[in-house]
Amino acid sequence: MRFLFTTLQFRESDFYARVGDGLQALGHDVSHVVYSRRAATTLRRRGIRVECLTDRMETLSPVTDVEAEGRRIVERYGLPTLRDVWKTDWPCDGKPDAYCVERTVRHFRALEAIFDELEPEVVVPEVGSETMRTATHEIALSRGAQTLFLFYTIFPNPLRLYRDTMHAPIVAEEELRALTEAERAEVEEFIARFTAADKPIREYRAATITPGKLRDFARHLAVSATDDRDNEYLQPHRFVTNVVRERTRVAAAKRLYEPTSGRPFVYFPLHVVDDYKIKRVIPHCYDQASIIEQVAGALPHGYDLVLKEHPMSIGRNKLAMLRRLTRMPNVRIVAPHTSSHELMRDAAAVAVISSTVGLEALLYGRPVLTLGQPFYSSYGVTLDVDSFREIREAVPALLRFEPDRERILRFLGAAMRACHPGKPVLVDDSDANAATLAASLDAAASPALATA
Repeated sequence: MRFLFTTLQFRESDFYARVGDGLQALGHDVSHVVYSRRAATTLRRRGIRVECLTDRMETLSPVTDVEAEGRRIVERYGLPTLRDVWKTDWPCDGKPDAYCVERTVRHFRALEAIFDELEPEVVVPEVGSETMRTATHEIALSRGAQTLFLFYTIFPNPLRLYRDTMHAPIVAEEELRALTEAERAEVEEFIARFTAADKPIREYRAATITPGKLRDFARHLAVSATDDRDNEYLQPHRFVTNVVRERTRVAAAKRLYEPTSGRPFVYFPLHVVDDYKIKRVIPHCYDQASIIEQVAGALPHGYDLVLKEHPMSIGRNKLAMLRRLTRMPNVRIVAPHTSSHELMRDAAAVAVISSTVGLEALLYGRPVLTLGQPFYSSYGVTLDVDSFREIREAVPALLRFEPDRERILRFLGAAMRACHPGKPVLVDDSDANAATLAASLDAAASPALATA
């Protein structure tokens, strides 16, 4: 089959080039589209077929009527508006609409030409909010090419592969069948091992300066001054400003943290502040503070709502939002390195937007309320709301909800069967993982693969 990988910068381009090597060894044809000129040059030197999107956009023939071309794209791909493509892409933040329209049109036209030439059957764009990834997905859908999205989860085989969508239940309802004795033992062993480990599935983010970060910073400075001088995603000064900003926030936020009060509480993990999902897939959940205020306001007298920042968001949450949340008398923010497992064990219930913490809480048998339709909702093991209007009734109902353990085990067994070996690049960029991921993509490219 003909695979096409689309990547932005060197780290992911290099990793998926190695994944592509593995797929070629399995008999597939592999091409790459990269945004970075330096990454494209590096891949070409290795004999890899690669197109540089930045160069292709530069060589396009001029568009005489950009607005008309924008309307064509909206109609061709069934978009609500062209703004829906660029609104989550940070280089467009604060830019005039005319600039964003022209930039988005160039992305589509260049990628359409590349699809015409390469005719990919399977596209792997990585998940994200960038225009390049969004346009690639829309073009692939319109041409009948499979788009495989890679997600990381908690199961022994941690790769959750979705076809053509980033938002769907992990398995069909009928997959929640009775477990065999061996399957039940496997699920029970996974629960025991995961809960005993008592650690987050992603490392804590730290705004520190390390030798490795300094080397990356020096390389970014050199590349942004030469080959990638017009690469909007490569802005070394952001490294400096982000470190300063995040360290300042970390220091200031310490005054807002407090331990649990000893009263019964519902645990609510904050979502990653700029995650693709909350920006692009469930944007109605972007205002976390408003959602939290509604949940806290619906708690019965005597209950607290305990919040904890995501390990990847330490120093990235705005102090104004954290201060706003602590003004509510029954809301407490605990220190970010507090054990999430301890909070799940002690909580009367757990409420999430779409955090994996909700899935983890099921391992402890805790009642879980979902507000953003995560992949583990809608199976009867969680209490789910489709509208925020339901929060006032759902929160008290959550405290009475008793999830059925047998159904939880059946769900976990079905989800584990649906997952694959391998991890996305941001979790593991090793050669061993590249080879494992290639094998999983080879198996997943079969037309017999279900939606998830």
